[in-house]
Amino acid sequence: MKKFWKISLGVLVVLVIGGGATAYQQRHNVRRLLLVHQHYSKKNILSTNQIKLNLRPAVSTKNTTATNRLNTTYRNDLRHVKTGITHAKVIVNPYKTSPLSGLILVKTTAATKVKLTVHGDTPKTTLTKHVAGYRTAHSVGVLGLYANRTNRVTLTFTQKNGRKSYATYTLKTGKAPHGIGKNTLKTSHPQKMALGKGNNWLTFAVSSQGTTYGLDARGQVRWYSTNPISHVFKRLANNRLLILTKISASAHKYNALRETDFYGRVYRQYNFEGQFPTRKDHSKLATNTVIHHDAIELPNHNLLLTVDDGSSKYVEDTMIEINYKTAKIVKVIDLKRILPKSAYTQYDGTHRADGKIDWFHQNSMVYDPQRDELIVSGRNQDMIFAINYKTTKLQWILAAPEKLPQRYQAYLLQPTTKHFRYSGGQHAVNIIHTRKNKGESIALEFYDNNVPVTRGKTKQSKKWSAGEIVSIDQLKYTVTKTWSFGKSLGQRNFTNIVGSSYAVGRHNTLIGFGYASNGKRSEFVEVNRKTNQIVFDVDRTHFKHGDWTYRAQRMALYPGSATVGLKAIKPAMK
Repeated sequence: MKKFWKISLGVLVVLVIGGGATAYQQRHNVRRLLLVHQHYSKKNILSTNQIKLNLRPAVSTKNTTATNRLNTTYRNDLRHVKTGITHAKVIVNPYKTSPLSGLILVKTTAATKVKLTVHGDTPKTTLTKHVAGYRTAHSVGVLGLYANRTNRVTLTFTQKNGRKSYATYTLKTGKAPHGIGKNTLKTSHPQKMALGKGNNWLTFAVSSQGTTYGLDARGQVRWYSTNPISHVFKRLANNRLLILTKISASAHKYNALRETDFYGRVYRQYNFEGQFPTRKDHSKLATNTVIHHDAIELPNHNLLLTVDDGSSKYVEDTMIEINYKTAKIVKVIDLKRILPKSAYTQYDGTHRADGKIDWFHQNSMVYDPQRDELIVSGRNQDMIFAINYKTTKLQWILAAPEKLPQRYQAYLLQPTTKHFRYSGGQHAVNIIHTRKNKGESIALEFYDNNVPVTRGKTKQSKKWSAGEIVSIDQLKYTVTKTWSFGKSLGQRNFTNIVGSSYAVGRHNTLIGFGYASNGKRSEFVEVNRKTNQIVFDVDRTHFKHGDWTYRAQRMALYPGSATVGLKAIKPAMK
């Protein structure tokens, strides 16, 4: 195999020098050959270089260029708008993919700061945002409009001497797409909900493969994207969004990782080809979705992604770190190098139509900067574990001890109470109470599907699903369950797959029962952890099969400024 690599790479160098259409086709053929004849560092484990070759993310500037064209248009519009708050230019869906957003271009004689009010049906569904800074030319972004309505938006202009003036503008929107389904409000106590400053925190239903949208405290749709989104919908440190979408509208797979915002502006995009050998015939390539469940931002702003690594045999057991500027892969973490060999060679818990083995099914991860540790959740091993990020050495394992070789038993966390129930098929692991996590103690929240795939089966399995919190002492290797909610909801809210549980505000948790009623229903429940009182509850039904809600997330519509910058976005490096 080493000889093959030397020959192939030598041929590739010659072809690069050759140039021309024929050379391009030959380079394509060589790449295909390298994908089909894969290099393994040991049996079943691809070499790091092979994984990098298989994935090869590339920066795309196409959508950033389109954003810049619109920015140029609106910059010119603002330049030509007459001075005076009655002469404003109002644009609905300014960046073409966020129909419940708007842009107001207006000039004032004196420098003013602006307060934005998007009028809702109730005080708690009226959204407000203060725009920092005094200026005479204003490009005010509007988010949180209702669908199929003539919305009222008021801007309050305040001069430095305190003098105020007001203008109310109307923005007419169209109907929301059918893919959102029907959202039925069951419970709403807005005064007890975590709605954020200005009530601009919405409950976002993150799609498995379809339409992602946001609901207000009355269960009304106040944001959605026309971009199809799958699994990844995250806020970045710069207050933008990271989403997983399609490279083109006609594409079948989700292979574009995009840095965008709630208006739809595109700042960066990383494309993946996803051409991997099939399980049945290794000489044939098929298009796959590369990033399958999660993506997180690291402190250096690089992105850590859960990926299929291009293996013809195994799936969903690898992570890559990519440079956020260049898309270059700078780190590869193959879980087959960390967990027991028997876990993947003897796995028979689930089966896929394509014949590939989904032995781990990584669905979430969270980075702990205090300890330089990465905490990982794998559904099909019913396991949460931590590794040192730099060395990838195992730190601890939270799982039932069944089927774990003896040398891994030493990493198991020991329950501090009798009858401790381990999670089964869990999702959405996250660190909470970060300010209270001191020394070797850490609090984790996750969604327990209560579906044991490999280990941890009890008489209570598959009876309900729940949001849970555990406290881990990493020095004593102990675990204590400190909160759980879901058992009282019973079988109706049991979900065999997907789900989420996230702390919101000071004392609440938002739980997403994404696959309730065998995938015919998704339910979003906000509960107070001290009283276990449900303060918000929405049932989602009548959606397309496969587009059940992957996660329910509470996020701010205005995490930063409401000023829409109209300067050209500098394209990412290729």
